[in-house]
Amino acid sequence: MKRYSAFILAAAVIASAGCKPQHPSVIKVEPDFKPGDIQTILVLPVISLVTEGEDPLRESERITNRVLWEYISELGEYTFQSPETYRMKVYAARLSESIKDYNDKWASDHVVDENLLQVLSSLNVDMILIPLVYLWAKDEADYRETGSASATQVGMTISLVDPSTGRIMWEATDENYRESVRTEGDRVQATSGGINRRISGTSFSGKDIYAAPPFEDVVVMVVSALVDAIPEKLAPSK
Repeated sequence: MKRYSAFILAAAVIASAGCKPQHPSVIKVEPDFKPGDIQTILVLPVISLVTEGEDPLRESERITNRVLWEYISELGEYTFQSPETYRMKVYAARLSESIKDYNDKWASDHVVDENLLQVLSSLNVDMILIPLVYLWAKDEADYRETGSASATQVGMTISLVDPSTGRIMWEATDENYRESVRTEGDRVQATSGGINRRISGTSFSGKDIYAAPPFEDVVVMVVSALVDAIPEKLAPSK
C-alpha cells in the first residue's frame, strides 16, 4: 500500500511539473530570421497600452524601460543602442510630436510607421527592438473576505523588426503575476531578493488588506523571461 501511495505521489509530482506555465508563453520566428547576421539592435522606448487613468505616473513605461535596459545590457552577443539614441534621432528629424502617432500605430496595427523607418535607416542598425506592455494591474482585496487574495500582473511583448522592411522577424510574449503577502497596518514587511520592503496594509476603507506586490517584482520576472528567449548569436550565414 505504501509503495502504491508513493507511486501515486510521484506521478502527481511529475504531472504537476508538466503543467507548469511556459515562459515566455508565445514565441514567433520568421523562417528567414538569421541571428548570426545581426550585429546592432536599436532598443525603442517602451510602448504602454495602459491608460493614464490606470497608470497616471506612467510606471508601466518608466519601470519597464529601466529593467529592460538592465537585462538587455547583459547580452554581450549583440551591440545595443539605447532608447535615448532613438529619441535624439527623432528629435533631430523634428518628428518628436509624431512619436505618439507612431506608438499608436504599433499598438493598434503592429506596424512600424514608414516615416519612422526612413528616419531610423541612417543609424545602420540590423534590428529594432520594440517593447510593448499590454497588462499592468493590481488587485488588492480585504483579507477578511473568504478566499480573497491580492495580486500584481504584468504582460509584455518584445519584437525584433527588420528596419529595411518593417517585418517582424522574431517576437516573444509573456505574462506573469505574484500573489500578495498578508499585511497588518504599516507594521508588516515583505521580503523579496533578500530585501525587506515595508508595505502599507490599510485600504482606503481603513481595513487591513493583503497588499499586492510591487510592479517591479513582476516586471523583473517577465523581462528576464523575454530577454532570455532572445536567440543566441550563431555564426554569420553565408
